[in-house]
Amino acid sequence: MKNTMIIGGGFAGLSAGVALASQGVKVTVIEQRRILGGRAYSIEDGTTGELIDNGQHALLGAFHETQKFLTTIGTENLVRYQDRFRMVLAEPDGGRMILTGSSLPPPFHLLTGVAGCRGLSVRDRMHLLRAGASIVMKRSLPETMTLKDWLDRLHQPESLRQRWWYPLSVSALNELPHRASANLFLRVLRQTFLGSLRDSSFGIITVGLGDLYTEQARHFIEARGGEVYLNAPADRLAFSGRRFEAVVLRNGGAMTADCAVSAVPHHALRKLLPPELVQKTGPFEALDHLGDSPMVSIHLWFDRPVLDEEFIGLIDSPIQWVFDKSRLWKKDETQAGALACITSGAYDLIDRSKEDLIALAQKELGRFFPEVRKAKLIHSRLIKERLATYSCTPEAERWRPDQKTPYENFFLAGDWTRTGLPATIEGAVTSGHRCAELILKSRSERSFRPT
Repeated sequence: MKNTMIIGGGFAGLSAGVALASQGVKVTVIEQRRILGGRAYSIEDGTTGELIDNGQHALLGAFHETQKFLTTIGTENLVRYQDRFRMVLAEPDGGRMILTGSSLPPPFHLLTGVAGCRGLSVRDRMHLLRAGASIVMKRSLPETMTLKDWLDRLHQPESLRQRWWYPLSVSALNELPHRASANLFLRVLRQTFLGSLRDSSFGIITVGLGDLYTEQARHFIEARGGEVYLNAPADRLAFSGRRFEAVVLRNGGAMTADCAVSAVPHHALRKLLPPELVQKTGPFEALDHLGDSPMVSIHLWFDRPVLDEEFIGLIDSPIQWVFDKSRLWKKDETQAGALACITSGAYDLIDRSKEDLIALAQKELGRFFPEVRKAKLIHSRLIKERLATYSCTPEAERWRPDQKTPYENFFLAGDWTRTGLPATIEGAVTSGHRCAELILKSRSERSFRPT
């Protein structure tokens, strides 16, 4: 029997490949670039020799499919989870808003944390507690509602939006409040805060993304008879009737398979498909209704430590989150002062120059952290991802396709497919696992089909 072809070597593709390989399916992964990782990858900085990620990521205890994937490839120990939920947001005047969950069962662990939250006024705490009650009671919201509309309905004051809702939502959805799907954000909140105590804890990735999963997944697949090809860009996909036939490579060759999983971004898949399949009323019409949201990562190296937290959010700043990689990765003192500054939904920053963005990051960090004003910047690196994730708008939620397609042996993986989750690592891995389940089910049905 021919193998299963997986097009794309990011979280979605590799999780599908590992799940299939673990069940004895021969897997072939093709990746157009020279490295694995898709839109969640690491590269080596040429000046410092250190690994940097294209966007610093944090996991959550609620990311069960991701934990399953990492356990399978043997890297779950590279994620360090908080004992309990703790989030710190900094204000320009030096103040801190610190929310720590208690040991009570959910959702009371968070409600008691809100009641005792440092840095929130009594009025804001009451508004937040009322919103928390609504989250517990409501399982869904109107599909057309934006996050801003929902916060209006909940009568959340602007002070609380700036100091709580916006930092949390923009990082979760990589989209701005007036554009983001309220229903999708509600699902994230319920998944995170209404499960177990562990579900709401942040998981700190203690290595670069590449070291977390790419090579380990590759070794897992190859050890079970599979193959992984790099520098193998696909040019187009060929179909016959209602079946996938082959991947035609850019070098002119072709690769066939018993079935295939597309694990590339929606805009990349659109270029691979025959035009008639994407046109209006075509089976992949949805691809014309999905947009993208940008992300900017600014990596700075100072001559000394400048933060006292592993990661911290900035209130009312274009820089939303700052990660101290020296602390996260437990580096020695000679490597202290390495920061990753992240802006999600970075529409206002994506077209600005490197020099402008580096200066902006320094200025913003100086507003919040006095040590930055005393430190010397010794190196910087900018990574722009114009098409970082699909845009999590209400419109997009209507069009996200299922993993199963009208073609019986062709499946879709990616955080942009219909997973019920936003564009996160968990969404990507969930889609990959669902594709694997569909393929294994179809193989099982064929095996037992009467002759």
